[in-house]
Amino acid sequence: MNKVTRMIAGGILALACSTSLFASEGQAKDADGNYEIIAVLGPLGDPFFSAMEKGTKDAAEAAGVKFEYTAPNGFDNLSQDLARLIEVGLSRKPDAMVIGNFIPDAENEGIRAAVEAGIEVVVINTGSDNWKELGALTFVGEDSTAVGRKAAELHLASGATHGMCINHVPGNPGTEARCQGFKEDMEAGGKKVTVLNLPYSSQGSPQQIVQAITGALTADKTINAIYTLGSGLAENAMQAVADGGFAETVKVGTSDVSRRTLEAVRDGKLVFDLDQQPYLQGYYGVLIAAQHLKYGIQPVGAVTTGPLIITKENVDKVLNPEVVPYRGAM
Repeated sequence: MNKVTRMIAGGILALACSTSLFASEGQAKDADGNYEIIAVLGPLGDPFFSAMEKGTKDAAEAAGVKFEYTAPNGFDNLSQDLARLIEVGLSRKPDAMVIGNFIPDAENEGIRAAVEAGIEVVVINTGSDNWKELGALTFVGEDSTAVGRKAAELHLASGATHGMCINHVPGNPGTEARCQGFKEDMEAGGKKVTVLNLPYSSQGSPQQIVQAITGALTADKTINAIYTLGSGLAENAMQAVADGGFAETVKVGTSDVSRRTLEAVRDGKLVFDLDQQPYLQGYYGVLIAAQHLKYGIQPVGAVTTGPLIITKENVDKVLNPEVVPYRGAM
């Protein structure tokens, strides 16, 4: 994430058409079967999901299917908005849906209903633990626990003795698993771990997040490594470290990329950036759904897209302007 994270009443149709939702049409229809695929994914105000949307649209065009990307406008009513968007998509009776299962308690029922209605479902980004149980075709994304373990490995290699994982979407299985993997491997290395859970309400207030991180660092000065689960949180953490006078003692690493986090890796202000490659998640999610509809083929297991490890050694290639739109690094 992540960050999934940073993620996702009126009548159902009013919600679908309101300015609180984003929708972008694909550019082609299936010439033979007129297949339709609807995605329920994350807000386009986040560069991470902008890259994901680009992937979905590119795949829809390549596969020749009718496609629509739908998402909440923001994170304030994430659970309710995601559940309603799945319900709206289901009511339109598409051939397939591509869904990010960011909040399982809110989305599982809708995903099951889609499958029971004969709609093929591909789960992407979050939902690696229950996609089979829900009846989805496959899952496309990262192994979040393994990502957290990789973060611990990289921090341990840089000398960390007390790590703090900052979870900005508590209750999301992906962010929870990242922190759990981080905790397990830090403790296996004989080190200490703190998990800082931030409320959803803080997502619209960077200063509130900076204050929370600064408070945690001030309360326990043995913390010398921070692992954030989204690029925006990484920027907040770097600001807290700088403003609080911890630059010499606390190192920051993150999952998910932005131009600012990549530049921070280049400049030595961020130890690492773990990329789960949202463009690939969106692209493969739609492509798998389309190929299954058209040809009856599909992967036999989950498709793993991360983490791709970005450090000072390879960051310049990732910052290439030609590839930035594909990385969620606008």
